[in-house]
Amino acid sequence: MCGILGIIAAPSASVGVEQQQVIAMRDVMESRGPDGAGLFEKKNVVLAHRRLAIRDLAAGRQPWISEDGQCALVYNGEIYNDVSLRTKLMGYGHRFRTRCDTEVVMAAYRQWGTECVQHLRGMFAFGVYDFRNERLFLARDHFGVKPLFLTELNGCLVFASSIAALLRHPQIVKAPNLPVISHYLTTFRNTLGRDTVYQNIWQLMPGECLTGRADEYTISRYWEYPQAENRSIGFDDAQIQLQSGLRESVGQMLASDVPVGMFLSGGVDSSTIACFMREAKPGNIVAECGGGDEGEAADFQYARRCAEHLEFEYRDVRVSPDEYFDDWQWLLEQYATPVSTPSDVIIYRLAASLKKSVGVVLGGEGADELLCGYAVQHWSGQDFDRQFSLASGNWEQSAAAARLFQTSLRKCYGRDRFESLVDHYFTLNSLIPTSAKSSLFSNWAWNLVDQDRQMLDYYSNIFEEYEGESALRRYELVLHRINLESLLSRLDSATMLAGLEARVPYADHKLVEAMFRVPNVHKICVGRDEQAPCLAAAELELRGSLQSKRVLRAVAESHMPDMLAHRKKASFPTPVQAWLTGPWKERAGQIVVGSRFGRTLFRTETLQELTCHAKQAGMWMWPLLNVLIWGDKQFGG
Repeated sequence: MCGILGIIAAPSASVGVEQQQVIAMRDVMESRGPDGAGLFEKKNVVLAHRRLAIRDLAAGRQPWISEDGQCALVYNGEIYNDVSLRTKLMGYGHRFRTRCDTEVVMAAYRQWGTECVQHLRGMFAFGVYDFRNERLFLARDHFGVKPLFLTELNGCLVFASSIAALLRHPQIVKAPNLPVISHYLTTFRNTLGRDTVYQNIWQLMPGECLTGRADEYTISRYWEYPQAENRSIGFDDAQIQLQSGLRESVGQMLASDVPVGMFLSGGVDSSTIACFMREAKPGNIVAECGGGDEGEAADFQYARRCAEHLEFEYRDVRVSPDEYFDDWQWLLEQYATPVSTPSDVIIYRLAASLKKSVGVVLGGEGADELLCGYAVQHWSGQDFDRQFSLASGNWEQSAAAARLFQTSLRKCYGRDRFESLVDHYFTLNSLIPTSAKSSLFSNWAWNLVDQDRQMLDYYSNIFEEYEGESALRRYELVLHRINLESLLSRLDSATMLAGLEARVPYADHKLVEAMFRVPNVHKICVGRDEQAPCLAAAELELRGSLQSKRVLRAVAESHMPDMLAHRKKASFPTPVQAWLTGPWKERAGQIVVGSRFGRTLFRTETLQELTCHAKQAGMWMWPLLNVLIWGDKQFGG
């Protein structure tokens, strides 16, 4: 786990940046790599690296140069099939001097060229410059566990693990990217496809690679989801596949020369990982759960119970409103972007606490996206398909069921018709909806945002990629592809600020491939006792009729008490909404009223109204405050 940086000019050109400026860019990422730093300069190429030592602590210095000096590599991540890949590469004549997977990545590139990514199982973002053909190769892992941001400056292609590093380039010109900011206000997501909250700073997408020169390159996708479910897979087979896949994934992710700990939320996702961790690793294991310091949140109780069951060394990490507020402001400076969700601060505090005793931590991110844990969101594809059937005259149930369904739609959505899947998606999944933004943004800003056209078109294109599938399947694919990337970005950013490596067993691409072949009904369905299964998803969930993560809970039953295996989904215990109307109310109001960036971007009267009615505004205040504080810091508030 590291921080990487590269500045690549055309073969006959210079990078145009002094060495001390490169070092300043690199060392912005010191927390990502507190154990060492490296720099390589040759012809039109500068590569820099910050190292967090996890394997073969005495070796592995980067940038890594091939024995013949013709290839240079900077790499961030972990390759979990390192041992088997070494064996295969040694069969081709490669010899290894270290136990670092960095050397394996270089050997894989030398053996297979750009096809090397097809052989890698892990989390990674890396860049190789090949002087033999004056070619750059960049790659990012399948789901975006590791970040890779880019910009083009004066004929150079510049890439780094963090936006903050790119912002230290002496020739950068900062400008806010309003369509992405609007997307963040709706979804908490700091990117919109490739685009970031800064104009001209973009990302390589998960599962993509870039090949070429600074002035001419191509981007391609090297991995795709399985095309269809395998309906011959029964529930028992699905359970066996999930159990064996998780056992293998967790086992591989325990490889480390430093102690490995656990983010333990008390939910079935992390508790199941903890069980397989205990199965593979005897002895002391440190686990922690984080949240606000007010009251006894359920997460702490369930996490403590799981730790007792597995004989883990367990600690609560509780954060007061003042501690949280101070850390939030610090994270905004370090990220150089708005903070995505209220959980970021808790994850950072957990990481900082665990860093005192471990160097690696496992977490449960990705289970909800993989195994249909967002009950309403995942099942709501049925709502769309059924209303379409009704509107097109293809309704196959009774007239009474149709009336019941329409009433339920109006109750849950406020209407019973949707123009498209994107219309339905944002009706269900918007924080600040598009319909409210014309009253929020200033006229000039809303014109630039173009009524969220870029956001709506992007999601429409993603849904269209899976045309022909049911809405249920398309929701499953889109939530995994888009939502998971955002969660993994949050995890990486927060843990790396503490110099802690986070690994995510549910985001192993072999496990994902297997589970996306499993029929959806094994992941989520309506309970047999429900008398009105045609009701809208939100109403079914309210009645306790939606059974989510079925196959995961079946696996969990054989490893832990029922109270843990069947605990309903809960979010991090972060009482931000209560703090916004309580101990933070005055400070939040001062930020809104005093923000120069806010007065430029948003309507003053709307901001004042939200401040005066903070309780009614609810969680709208969280993304707004993030945008205002970030904007003032970055663009001269």
